[in-house]
Amino acid sequence: MKFQKIKNDLRTRWTLQLYKEYGNICYQYGVYLKKPLILIEDLKNTWGNWNSHSKIITLSILLIEEYPWDVVIGVLKHEIAHQIVTDIFCSNDKHGSDFQRACEMIGVSKEFCKCTLDIENKILHFRNEKNCNEDENVLRKLEKLLNLAQSANENEALLAMEKVQDLYSKYNVKRIQEGQKSEYYSLVVNFNKKKAPSTYVYIASLLQQHYFVNVIFSDLYDPLADESFKTLEILGTRHNVLMAEYVFYFLIERIESLWKNYQKEKNVTGRHKMSYQKGLLVGFQDKLNLLQKDKLKKKKENNIDQENITSLILLEDKKLQDFTKKMFPRIVKKDSSTNKVFTEHYDKGKKEGEKIILNKAVTTHVKEKRFLSS
Repeated sequence: MKFQKIKNDLRTRWTLQLYKEYGNICYQYGVYLKKPLILIEDLKNTWGNWNSHSKIITLSILLIEEYPWDVVIGVLKHEIAHQIVTDIFCSNDKHGSDFQRACEMIGVSKEFCKCTLDIENKILHFRNEKNCNEDENVLRKLEKLLNLAQSANENEALLAMEKVQDLYSKYNVKRIQEGQKSEYYSLVVNFNKKKAPSTYVYIASLLQQHYFVNVIFSDLYDPLADESFKTLEILGTRHNVLMAEYVFYFLIERIESLWKNYQKEKNVTGRHKMSYQKGLLVGFQDKLNLLQKDKLKKKKENNIDQENITSLILLEDKKLQDFTKKMFPRIVKKDSSTNKVFTEHYDKGKKEGEKIILNKAVTTHVKEKRFLSS
């Protein structure tokens, strides 16, 4: 009985959170709807349902118990789109043009605009999707170069790093020049913290400057903990999002490892950790900036039409900004928190950061297809 009471209490809290999410979605996208009744039920063969007659949105309890909250939000948005079709468009359209128009109004991701949802494929869709042969070849070359970057010889590792950056940049420029269609995605990185460490903000800035992505800090509800945690959402093309995600995790691991070594060697206290790690990240960023400047200098020397390339990149960047605005219509920029910096340890970290080399990225595998109904 006690367990059932806890479960019922949790379901009540989840329902209240869904009402908050519903209200926030309507506010973010400027959509005016009459709040429906929201239920959580043991649904069969469907993740969600909109009943236009009784004005009820029902979500599957399995969806909430087993899957990340951003997937739950995707299903909720799908059902809100059905409500828009009936309440605003006064249409009976199920998943046709009116429904797609409603999805566009509230920024429903393309994976959730269909009548069926393969949730496992949604979660891993970046890794599951097939690229064209040329793209796959580029990715394989990047992996080989990243393998070389593990070399213990600093000069060999730096050369490999330069080649990675060069190939990565050429890959994006070539795709843009050829007018290849850009499919944009968002990937949520949940680091289970109530507050984002300032080093994460430094890394996010680095990713935006060098990896053709936008990075947004947000909050995501955890239904089992009944709490919200900070998340980092990476937006961009498939390849760029995956590369940025890898670099994010790599840098977190590397600055932690280097700090432990530094702390042991210098016998310093934990109060200097943030200063040292910030120095590491700035050193890494300085190295990337230097590589970028060298590339621009070589292009000028070789009379490459850099102005035209820059114009194309700016056009592509506008598409990314539009996608970001679609996903976060009321986005607010905030300055990073200021932490006291101990200059000596910051400078030591900065010098070490200039030696950081990227290692090989890893991919993962994962299960169930259900319907999203109106």
